[in-house]
Amino acid sequence: RDTGQRMSEPSLHTFNKLPAARGLAWLAGSWQLVRRQPVRLLLISLFFQFFLSFSQADLVGLLVVMCLPALSAGMLHAFYLVESGKTPMLAVLFMPFTAKVVISRLLLLGGMVLVLSLLLVSMTLAGQVLDVDPQVLSRIEQGDLEALQYIDPAVMQNTLLSMALAAALGGMLTYFAVPLIWFRKQPVARAVLLGLTALGRNWRPLLLIGCLLGLLAVPIALLFGSFYLSAISGGGSTWLAVLLLLLGPFFQLLLFGTQYLAFRDIFGLDKQPEGIEDASGDQLVA
Repeated sequence: RDTGQRMSEPSLHTFNKLPAARGLAWLAGSWQLVRRQPVRLLLISLFFQFFLSFSQADLVGLLVVMCLPALSAGMLHAFYLVESGKTPMLAVLFMPFTAKVVISRLLLLGGMVLVLSLLLVSMTLAGQVLDVDPQVLSRIEQGDLEALQYIDPAVMQNTLLSMALAAALGGMLTYFAVPLIWFRKQPVARAVLLGLTALGRNWRPLLLIGCLLGLLAVPIALLFGSFYLSAISGGGSTWLAVLLLLLGPFFQLLLFGTQYLAFRDIFGLDKQPEGIEDASGDQLVA
């Protein structure tokens, strides 16, 4: 087979195995990409966060979670455009929804991750939520942070643990599967299998980038904790809320930037993906 065919249909042996130091290069490269188009990427990230906020809304939330792979593909394509020297428009976030073949695969991936995450959370909690007062749960769903203090700390700890495990599972399944489906048009099963194999063989640079991003997340977590405590006491700080509103999307951009660069270096991405229209400022001026 020629190179072009191998690029569109990768096997388990067509990706690179990179050293641990490559993780540092991905973080530095992600920051450089963000610096090229900081305002535009920040706006796209804020839109992403806006739609992500609906994940707390019952049935609408389930739909949003299913759409996360598609929205993530839009974020990754924004970095592709920035690296290509183009200016991504806000519409880049919704590009995957216009790709007839790819969108069905991305939604299927989102549904699979949603089901597996719900099963994992259910097994971890094992009925502990049933012991919580329904009125307390109703207050929490309405955004009443003070109601959290009425929940057993053990239940809270297990809930956070289950959410962290579900997030880790979803991240592992989609980290390379999303760009493989979007940029390479791979079927869901092959994308997940190939992505997990690449994760396993490149665990050193990915572990390093995870540790570096974790260190960067510490001050954001501390600020969020401070804001949470002040909100419970009734004296929420406005400047903390604004700071978190900006730091969160910028950290999210670093995450997507490192994911894009890791995919590019491990699998290769040399040209405009076939069948995907551009979404830069030159094409979407109107």
